Amino acid sequence: MIFEAYQTAHPLTKFDYSRKDVEKIREHAFNAGKPDRKETRSQKQNRYYWGCVLKTISLDTGYLPDEIHQLMQKQFLAYENLGEHFVKSTTKLTTKLMEEYLENVRRFASMELSIYVALPNESDNYFYDLTS
Repeated sequence: MIFEAYQTAHPLTKFDYSRKDVEKIREHAFNAGKPDRKETRSQKQNRYYWGCVLKTISLDTGYLPDEIHQLMQKQFLAYENLGEHFVKSTTKLTTKLMEEYLENVRRFASMELSIYVALPNESDNYFYDLTS
């Protein structure tokens, strides 16, 4: 049925719906408009992680950024399921979880390694070529 035919058959006025009905419709429209999946970490977070966090720690420790990445994953993203040990990938983290992970890595670097890692808003100079 096309809209005009429906509207003719069922005309709507402001008196047809109660306030409660309108709130139900609004809630349904709001929930229907939400994305089905949560956003994973952003490209900015990823560039900051590789270009600033890992690079800073790498320069001070002598480890490669990829080695630091694996050590930090094992430290902060490891979990156990049915007696097996697993490590989450940062590609699966939401933006919020990625920021928590970055905070943990910065705190670890500061407290355990005495390395200061600049916050994202403190440095615009981070860039990491993700193609190499």
